[in-house]
Amino acid sequence: LMKWGIDIFQVDKLTNGNPLLFVGWAILASPYSQDAMIKTLRDANQNGGGSDTDIKNMQGYHFIDKYEISQVCMVDFLRATESNYEKENPYHNSIHASDVLQTTHALLTGMNGKRFATSDLELFSVLVGAAIHDVGHPGTNNNFQTNTYSETALIYNDNHVLENYHVSLAFRQILGKDGNPTLNIFKKMRQNDFMKCKKLITEVVLGTDMTQHFQKLNIVKNLPMEDEWEDDEIESVSLQVLAFFLHIADISNCAKPYPNSLQWSDRVLDEFFQQGDEERKLGLPISPLCDRETTCKAASQKGFIDYIIRPSFEVLEKYVPEIGNVVMPIIDDNSSFWQKQVEEDKLAKIAGE
Repeated sequence: LMKWGIDIFQVDKLTNGNPLLFVGWAILASPYSQDAMIKTLRDANQNGGGSDTDIKNMQGYHFIDKYEISQVCMVDFLRATESNYEKENPYHNSIHASDVLQTTHALLTGMNGKRFATSDLELFSVLVGAAIHDVGHPGTNNNFQTNTYSETALIYNDNHVLENYHVSLAFRQILGKDGNPTLNIFKKMRQNDFMKCKKLITEVVLGTDMTQHFQKLNIVKNLPMEDEWEDDEIESVSLQVLAFFLHIADISNCAKPYPNSLQWSDRVLDEFFQQGDEERKLGLPISPLCDRETTCKAASQKGFIDYIIRPSFEVLEKYVPEIGNVVMPIIDDNSSFWQKQVEEDKLAKIAGE
C-alpha cells in the first residue's frame, strides 16, 4: 500500500465492495493490521502461532497505541464511514475514498512526505481526512447544490458546500444527537488534541475544494524549502504542504497507470454527464464538462493533464523528489495517450463531414 498506483479496483473486488474498510484498517491501524495479517497467513498455512515480531518495533503509524483506539472501534468507524458513501455514484464512492487514502499514504510513507509533519497528530488528521473527505457525496457538485438551492447549500451558505457537509457528516456519525459513541476513534484523546485534530481534519478536507486549486498551488509553489522554515512558521507551513498532499491525491487519477487512469476518466465523466442531464431537465445552466453532447472526452482529459495535473505534480516534486522518477513518466504516458485520442477524434470528425 506504500506504492504509487496500486490497482484499487482490484482491491474493491477482493474485498467484496468494501475497499475503504480494508485499506483504512491496513493504514490507520498499522502495524496491528499487518500483524493480524501475518497471523492469519500463518494459521492458513498451518505454521501455527502468532507473530513473533515485537509490534512496537514494526513499521507503521502506531495510531492505535498513541491514541488508545481499540481495533474494533477503528474497524467499526471505517465500516460506518464506508456505508455512508453512495455506492451508486460512478465516481464519488468508497473506491475513490480508498484510492485517495492510499495515495496520500504513498506520498507520506512510500515517498517520505511524512517528514513534513510536525506531529503524529497531523499525520493522523490528514489520513482520517482522506478517508472521510467525500463521505455522503450526492454525485453532484457544489455548483449544482447552489443552483438548486439544496438544503446543504442553504445550511452552508454556498461556502465549500459539500466539503463542509462531508466533515460534518463524519463527526455527526460519532458526536451528533443520533451519533454512535462506539465509533468514536477520538474518544481517548486529550481534549486539546481532539479539538486540534478536528480543526486539522476540517481544514484539509475544505482544502479539497477545486475552486481553491490555483490559489493553493501558487501558495505551495512559493513556500520556502523545509531547511528555510522559520521556527514560528513551521506548523503553518507543514499543514499547507500536508493539505496539498491530500488535495493532489484527490485529483490524481490522470497520474495513475493505464488502464486504471482510463477507468477513472470514464467514471468521473459518467457522473458529470448524469449531473448535466439533470441540469438540462431542470432548465439550469449546464456545468463545465457536464454536457454529454458537447464535452470531448479526450480533449477534456488532455486539458486536465496539461493545466492541472502536470503543473501540480511539478510543484509537488519540489517537496517529494521521487515524483520525478515514479509519477511524471506516468503523466507523460497518459498525456501521449490522450493526445493520440484527440488527433483520432479530429480525423474522425473530418471524415464525417
